[in-house]
Amino acid sequence: MKQYKKNYELKNTAKDRLEGRYGGAILIFFLSAVVSWVARLFINSVANSTMRSVYDMTGSAGAVQAVTVFFDVVFLAANILLGVMNAGIALYFLNIACGQQPFVRDLFYGFQNDSKKALFISAAMVLCNTVFLGPGQYFTDKFRTTMDPKWLLPALIALVVGLFAYVPVSLGIAFSFFLMLDFPDRSGKEALQQSWRLMKGNRMRLFLLELGFLPLMFLCILSLGIGFLWLEPYMQMTYTYFFLDLMNPKEA
Repeated sequence: MKQYKKNYELKNTAKDRLEGRYGGAILIFFLSAVVSWVARLFINSVANSTMRSVYDMTGSAGAVQAVTVFFDVVFLAANILLGVMNAGIALYFLNIACGQQPFVRDLFYGFQNDSKKALFISAAMVLCNTVFLGPGQYFTDKFRTTMDPKWLLPALIALVVGLFAYVPVSLGIAFSFFLMLDFPDRSGKEALQQSWRLMKGNRMRLFLLELGFLPLMFLCILSLGIGFLWLEPYMQMTYTYFFLDLMNPKEA
């Protein structure tokens, strides 16, 4: 019978392992955030400029809507590309957990090695987010911009239904990047499938682990977000040990 570590044991192990290593761990998350912010800011700036130009030239709301749809697709593609950095983050923390030397350049591993696999996994994760959470976001935006009560109920229903579908699916494929790194001979699709099999019976454990970070997240918000610089590495290190424990549980 397999015996997995308790969540508090994983957290304590992660905390101990990160001691003296927070500098590099914070840096890799900071770089990831900066790259993502710059990319999205650039696309958003180009989109706004293009939509204004199109409206000035055509005066057509339909033309502006077509441009909006085009840039929505561009944003989706950008999110998939940016998601590849998660492979590098997984590699960085796996190296720490396994006693190997981590490097900040690991962040870009997915662009330099196994890029097709990393893109495939990132696309699956981004599309999962878009399909399940996108409708709720759409109706919520409609309500915010119009303040018309008719959008409130659809927004609430879409958000609740989307979350109920998104949570188990996202938990099921959560460790696909780790498995891609652990089994380099397997395809991105196989990594997703293996993660799905691995998480059978373990989704609730991971879900409870994530819920356990909520009080710390609240404190980070009170610190104007500064606390997230330390919390994100701590969470990622804990998830890494959760994965390693899944792969090598003790026998009761």
